[in-house]
This record gives sequence, C-alpha cells and structure tokens, in this order.
Amino acid sequence: MAGNIDETLRERGLRVTPQRVRIWEVLAGSGRHLTAEEVWREVSGTLPGLELSTVYRSLDALCDAGLVVESRPPEGPRLFEARGERHPHLVCRECRGVFHPEREAERRLVEVLGGVSGGFEVEEVHLVAVGVCSRCSGEEAG
Repeated sequence: MAGNIDETLRERGLRVTPQRVRIWEVLAGSGRHLTAEEVWREVSGTLPGLELSTVYRSLDALCDAGLVVESRPPEGPRLFEARGERHPHLVCRECRGVFHPEREAERRLVEVLGGVSGGFEVEEVHLVAVGVCSRCSGEEAG
C-alpha cells in the first residue's frame, strides 16, 4: 500500500475526504479488528459531528476499494480491519476474541481447497471459524 493514503484513495477511484482518511488511519493503526461503533468513537474525537451512518458508508467504500476487510462472525457485529494479507479468522464464542491461525495453516487450507475444487484456482479465502479459544477452555499453553 502506498505510504500516502490520499494518493491510494485516488488510485482506487475514491474521493479523498477527511472521514475516509481518518477511518483508514484508525484501522491501520489499531492492528486489530474494530466494529463500526469502535471506529466511530475513535474518529469522532478528531471529527466532531461525525455520524455513525457516515462511518458505515466510508467503511463500505473502503472495503469496495480493497483497503479494508470486513468479517462477519455468525453472531455479533461486523468487524473491520485495514487490509493486509489474506487470513482466516478464528472467533471464540465465549469471549468473542478474534484470532488468526499460523500462516502455515492458512497456506495448507488454500492448497487443500485448490486440490479438491476441480481445477479452480483459489485466490482469496474469507473464512470465519467459530469455537472456543484456549483461554476460555482452560487449556492455555504455558
């Protein structure tokens, strides 16, 4: 991704607005998954009067442009993160934590899907697996 978000937005065909820039900065700087409401709380401190509906529209536009990835766990709100490399999400049904498996696990998943799909070339996987994390199950490594 280009170092200048304004330039990147223009390259992706988006109008540069203070809302889009700040929303992307919040997501990119967080290093985690955020709900639209969490993004709104963070951004509204620097952009007073910002409506939650504007945050949702901006997130949708950033997703369409490939700058933000949306995850939809089976329960709970939509989650957003700055786009990095593709990766599956493991969602704990107890604490609602979102975790990422090791890169090797994802590589093997893509390989398996490609091998059983009759020649279909897998380019991207959006996977949400629901279960119980080691902390909640009491089986934390330690």
